[in-house]
Amino acid sequence: MSNSKNGMVGLLYARKVVSAFFVGILLLLSSIFFFNNVNAEVFKATAYCSCNKCCDKDPSDKWYGITATGKRARWGTVAVDKKVIKLGSKLRIKGFPNTIFRAEDVGGAIKGNRIDVWFPSHREALKFGVKRIVVQRVING
Repeated sequence: MSNSKNGMVGLLYARKVVSAFFVGILLLLSSIFFFNNVNAEVFKATAYCSCNKCCDKDPSDKWYGITATGKRARWGTVAVDKKVIKLGSKLRIKGFPNTIFRAEDVGGAIKGNRIDVWFPSHREALKFGVKRIVVQRVING
């Protein structure tokens, strides 16, 4: 009788462990899919700098290096389609974990799910190339 009682206790314990495991997995998946990636989308990303080739402005131009929002382009500036991402929005871009980007610029070729990342030099912009990246809107921060 004690053998069957021990077996029953073991079976109940195993069911609790399995149930706890599945609850944990569900919580993990829900946090990943419902909380972290609610505002995440895949974008085609290119890069630009403030040079004449990228922006058609000479350093002597008073608007050289100035974004559509009137701010000076700097690391963290991105150009977006303002119909897709509101200017002023804060963004995270996969591959750049330590940077919060800000949508401060627009571009003639930046339509739909396209994003243009600003770099301080033309060489760095060319090195970035064209990529498909995950962009996430930052709600608070």
